[in-house]
Amino acid sequence: MDDDRSSAALDLTALPPLEEILELATAQLAAWMPAQRWFAHRRPAAPEVSVAGWAPLRIAAEHAVVLLVAEVRRAPEEAAGDSGALYQVPLVLRRPGTGAPEEGAEVGVLAVPGGRLQVDDATRDPEGREALVAALVAGDGAAGPQLGVSTRRAPQPSARQPSPFAPGRAMRTRLLTWEQSNTSLIVEADGAAPLIVKLFRVLQDGENPDVVLQEALTAQGSSRVPAVVGSARLRIGAVRTHGLVAQEFLPEVEDAWRVALRLARAGEDFTGPARSLGAALAEVHRDLAAALGTMPADERTVGAVLAQMRGRLDLVCAEVEQVAVHRDRLAALLDAAAEAPWPPLQRIHGDLHLGQVLASPEHGWVLLDFEGEPLRPLAERSLPDSPLRDVAGMLRSLDYVAGAVALEHGAAASAWAASARRAFLAGWGAGADGTARSAVLDAFEADKAVYEALYESRHRPAWLPIPLGALERISAPGAPEGSPD
Repeated sequence: MDDDRSSAALDLTALPPLEEILELATAQLAAWMPAQRWFAHRRPAAPEVSVAGWAPLRIAAEHAVVLLVAEVRRAPEEAAGDSGALYQVPLVLRRPGTGAPEEGAEVGVLAVPGGRLQVDDATRDPEGREALVAALVAGDGAAGPQLGVSTRRAPQPSARQPSPFAPGRAMRTRLLTWEQSNTSLIVEADGAAPLIVKLFRVLQDGENPDVVLQEALTAQGSSRVPAVVGSARLRIGAVRTHGLVAQEFLPEVEDAWRVALRLARAGEDFTGPARSLGAALAEVHRDLAAALGTMPADERTVGAVLAQMRGRLDLVCAEVEQVAVHRDRLAALLDAAAEAPWPPLQRIHGDLHLGQVLASPEHGWVLLDFEGEPLRPLAERSLPDSPLRDVAGMLRSLDYVAGAVALEHGAAASAWAASARRAFLAGWGAGADGTARSAVLDAFEADKAVYEALYESRHRPAWLPIPLGALERISAPGAPEGSPD
């Protein structure tokens, strides 16, 4: 008889210590992790995976849920200069054939003394998700070898609906499947507002701006972000960072990209929504400045930002010849930005585009995902930056709407985009001291378009004309400063 199938019971006293079991699971993790959308360190060879720390979240009669932090390094033949990366990988351990894991959950099956063990991704398992959410609900945290988890609950604004985190409330959970960099769970309960719990996959030392900025905005009473109701901090050796954040979930809403794309295809006016979107961004910038402060854009800081832009321009010109033809004019544009006045630096969104904004019937435009560019080091993403970076990101996103309509539907929408861009700038400028357009903003928009040109040349060559058209427009001799046309 197959003992591990004859009973669902999981007697940990009959098995090797959990630490040994997790070490054995690293071989399966090395094969499983590169196939996940959130895995950012893809290489031809399978990585080396080791246990950096772990803590038990739930030990039940039929399963154990463990929060594992895995250290990932390149294969030995590729490992020169590799400092490794930390990933958060919650797991469920149970007997094979038991429980109700969902499609894609299985990491592997281990043959250990005492019977076989199935290792599953906890985010694709109802009991695993419940254990993760319970860590936030109870507020007790968790502790294990080289890993500590502490949780905090944020007070909810009185205008919000009751939270499903109320003690004793029966919760239902499901996995969001469209995310790439992280993993999010939806938590629902009868008579309560739904929540979204985001689990950060790649961990770096320092506070995650997605938590810090949205907590600050929630404390300011802002309706421009989903209210934060709780978060968890992790301690992995010397690393201190955020691991989870729970926020209000806005169901059945569209993001601004889909709204704008639908209207552009139909030739319908977007200037009113674009103006209100600009005003919403200005409101968020004001609230962040009030909550977290500002600092002058001094010569050293400005020089460092422009040096990054010049370095990116050199890199892209060497690879994309269509950008190289604009090099002199773009370099002159950066020189002009060095001589222009810069607004104060502050905390910003950092990776803003139409896909990061929701159209909420109750709140209007709502901004999401304040984590910044996920491939930049966390320390860089946590520094004050120019609010014009966010403005430039949205201008580029509006331009991409017109490009997508032209490429995918064969319709001209450049006039639509020009009107939307002007309206957005008017809305943002009206709420940000009236300084909507400047040589500095041109520099940020050009830098974003240069980055886009590199990306499109490598991954979507058919889309390359979109950023190239922007670079032609921005750097055209005699063009009005910042002309969106």
